[in-house]
Parts: sequence; C-alpha cells; structure tokens
Amino acid sequence: MKELFKDRKFVFLWLAQAASGLGSTFATFSLSWLVYEMTGSKMAMGSIWLSFMLPNIIMQMFAGPYLDRWDRKKVMIFSEWFRAAVFLIPAILLPFEFLESWHLYIISVAIGLAQPLFYPASMAYIADILPKDKLTKGNSILEGTGQLMTLLGPTLGGILISAFSVELVLYILILALGIAGLLLMMNPSSKTQRVEQKESWFFQFKEGLQFYRVYPVLFWVGIMMMFINFSSGAAQPMFLPYITDELGGTAFQYGLFTSAFSLGMLGGSLLTGILKEPKNRKRVMLGSLFIDGVLFIGLAWTPYYWLALVFSFGQGLFAIIFNINNTTLYQRRVPEHLRGRVFSVRILLAQAGIPFGAALGGMFAEAFSIPLLFVVLGGLMVLTNLICWMHPIFEKLNDQEIKLDVDNRDFMAKK
Repeated sequence: MKELFKDRKFVFLWLAQAASGLGSTFATFSLSWLVYEMTGSKMAMGSIWLSFMLPNIIMQMFAGPYLDRWDRKKVMIFSEWFRAAVFLIPAILLPFEFLESWHLYIISVAIGLAQPLFYPASMAYIADILPKDKLTKGNSILEGTGQLMTLLGPTLGGILISAFSVELVLYILILALGIAGLLLMMNPSSKTQRVEQKESWFFQFKEGLQFYRVYPVLFWVGIMMMFINFSSGAAQPMFLPYITDELGGTAFQYGLFTSAFSLGMLGGSLLTGILKEPKNRKRVMLGSLFIDGVLFIGLAWTPYYWLALVFSFGQGLFAIIFNINNTTLYQRRVPEHLRGRVFSVRILLAQAGIPFGAALGGMFAEAFSIPLLFVVLGGLMVLTNLICWMHPIFEKLNDQEIKLDVDNRDFMAKK
C-alpha cells in the first residue's frame, strides 16, 4: 500500500474523501437528530429518509449518462459545495429558533439531489487515476478511511450534541464539505470521453444498460441489492428510536451504536486490503450478506445495549467486504467511456428498494414494533441470499475478466 501514498493524485483524493466522509456522517446524524427531536415520530423518521431517497434515485437516473461527458472532478466538487451551502439553512435558522420541520424536508430533498452525483463520479475517477492492479488496494484504503470518518462522526456528534448543541455539529459539517471540495481542486481533471452533444439522454442511458447484457450477472447482483437495500432503507431511520426507546439509550449511545457499524466496516476494509483477492468471489459476497441478515435478526432479540454494539460491528464488517469486492468487480469490467453511466445504473438498481423500505418500515414500526420489523427485514435478507446462492447465474461471479474491444463502443455488438 505504501506506493499509493507516493501518488499525489491518490493522496489528495484520499484526504478529500476523508473530509467528505466526516461531513456526510455529521449531516445524516444531525438531520436525524433534529427530525426526531422536533417530531418524536417514527413515521417522520421514515418519511425524511424517503424525501432523501426519491430525489436521489431520480438524479441517478437522469444524471448518470452525462457523468461521462462532464469532468468528474468538477462534479464531485459541486456535490460537496452544494451540500455545504444547503446546511447553512439550519445553521442560520436554528440559533434564532426559526427552524421548522418542513425546512428539514427541503434540506433532505436538496441533499438527495446533490449526493448521488458524488459516488458514481468518485468510483469512475478512482479507476481513472489508478492502474487495475492497484484498484483493490486503493478501494480498501478509501473505503477504510471513509469508514474511519463515519466511525468517529456519530460518536463525536453525540458528544458534541450532549456537551454543546447540534449547531456546532452543523458548523463542522459545513467546514468539512468545503475543505473536501478544496482538496479535490488540487487534482487534475478526469479522463472523460468526448461524447458528442447530439447523443440524447435516452441513447446514453440505453448504452449504459447494454453493458449489463454483456455481464448479466452484474444486473442480477443489482436486483439482489435492491431487496437487501429495501431492508437497509427500512431499518436505517429506526436506529435512533431503537436505541433511545427500545434500549433506553442517549444521544452519545446512539452515536456509539452507529460508530460500531463503521468500526466494523473499517475492520473489513483493512482485512480486504491485507488478504489476497478471493478465488471464490461468490462465496465471499453472498456469504457476507447472509451473515448480515442473521445479525439483523440478532438486533431484534437482544435486550442488551452492549450486544447490539457487537451485532452492529459485525454488520459493518461483512457489508464492506461485499461492497469492496462488488466495486472492484465493476471497475475491472466496465469500459472507460461507460464508467459514469454504468456505475449510475448500478447505484440506481441497488437503491431502488430503499425509499419503499423507508416508507413501509416507519409504518410497520408504528403499527407493531421495531424488534418485529428487524426480524422481518433480517429474514428477507437471509431468504434473498439463499435464493441467489442456488441460482446458477451467480456462479458467473467467479468468472475471469473478459477482454472487450471498447473502441467506438464495439462492445455493443457483442451483446
């Protein structure tokens, strides 16, 4: 890994993603805290998540084809600075007691429009600046650093809210996102393909979709993730009331619970970076998500806060092992001129289940209970992975990389 830190481009990207990770974590933490503090409603927690995810998915759909036309570095900078500007609204209104719950929904929608620009552009940019044989190590460092920031963020956010106020958390997140944009400015522009302006959005989006006919297993991985993320989308807004209501925790303990998940992701990132790439990628990817589902069920049954921390750590560890292997799989197979739009289709497929989960999860928890919700969600994850394990298409996860002729989009003829 040492040689990566001698690469100036990688170092600036690494520092920028660290600042972005801290800012993004503070953003999620502070927004969740403000919503629940102002409303005390599980339905409101689900609906605020829904107001973020719906514009997120719409933006993925319409912006994806153009990410290969735009400068990816500038796209990332715009995403960081726009989000920093949006959070000036609560930072200014809250001290004067002018902030109302509807402001938070506007902020959530705005963030939902800007944030999905960053991740696919970032994935494509990493593949631009690193050679293929360094991608797994590079992804592990970046994922690990991002998770280190999200590890520190919730705990630090809980301490700052308990000792000071949520306003301080807002000020720090604005500063962190601003710094991330400045660091990205230090890097060169990406190697974007010069796509002719006459190509329509539909043509470019269709071109991204055609890639999945070359690698159909990646399409089915996206469908699988749609069901997995349905569970994640339903559970994520419920973690705050789960800790404070079900386990009798505080703001600090909620932050620590979220940090345990991130600590697990950090451990999984380090483990993936140290170990050799798996020969049986199917076993590693599907097995990781299966264990994640079992740990979800464990959260439902434990009455002990410390055990919930252990389960959260385990979920983070196995989730990141899947994510790193899945991301590397894409980066090695997607032609350069299609990376932005193919990664956007990937995220669109994976995230399509989240808003439905967020909406139904809040209603289910309000009508029944959070523990019962977690049992249902964990069972869905386990069942989904068992079905995928038995389906022959997922054997293709172990196939070697196919060399495609990507000049002039010749891969389109190989569908």
